[in-house]
Amino acid sequence: MNVVTQRAFARNEYRAPIRFSRETAQTIHKGEMLNSSVGGMAFIAEHELRPGDGILIQLLETAPDACGLDVKQDYYAEVRWCIPGNAEEVSNFQVGVRFLMETCRLCDEIIHPCRLDNAGLCDACREHVCSFSDGTIKDCIENYLMGNVL
Repeated sequence: MNVVTQRAFARNEYRAPIRFSRETAQTIHKGEMLNSSVGGMAFIAEHELRPGDGILIQLLETAPDACGLDVKQDYYAEVRWCIPGNAEEVSNFQVGVRFLMETCRLCDEIIHPCRLDNAGLCDACREHVCSFSDGTIKDCIENYLMGNVL
């Protein structure tokens, strides 16, 4: 039986430096992006990552593709696979991640959640909602989404 793997999004082959950190760690690691798409990325890391781990990724150079990823944009992603590098890169691992994207609950703009407390809002809607209250951001958003706004 012949199995054909089909990707949901076309890959853009481009090498670029990245920084990433595990969602629960303060340590920032360097890596190198191998390719990317709207839905994910493959990169080289010095440390092994476990499938299912949540990581934050920041691209440090602009890709030449107009539909590519934004530089200095944080991307929240889930590790899908991690394999040891080839013979020339024995201390490295190749990692594949899927970006965890969602739409804003108020305006339907696609957002890349890069904080755990974003409550499903884009930056513009978050700022707008938080302008209604003197309370904390999280309390303000919860109250707004529950309809408790005066």
